[in-house]
Amino acid sequence: MSEEVGKGDRRADAAKLLGARISCMVGLIFGAGGILFALLGAGASVSAGAVGAALGVLGYFLGARRLGAATVVLGVAAVFFMAAASTGILPGVAPAGHGYE
Repeated sequence: MSEEVGKGDRRADAAKLLGARISCMVGLIFGAGGILFALLGAGASVSAGAVGAALGVLGYFLGARRLGAATVVLGVAAVFFMAAASTGILPGVAPAGHGYE
């Protein structure tokens, strides 16, 4: 009986870790995609970086410690990078226009 309980706990832990890793990978995609879109001038909304950082925090608390920390760092860096790109601070990256020209 206790072996079946142990298997259930291991399955629950494995599912939790899988969810953590998926959350972190999606967060990394959001962070890297936000930086890429800011570089290409397609848009510089900081929400992609914020969502990426939030998914990294979720992954960290679900058990993917290193990957979660890396995701949070990339998400926060993406927020700062996109904020800088949207204000025109970065050389070579034009801020998004408002269509008034």
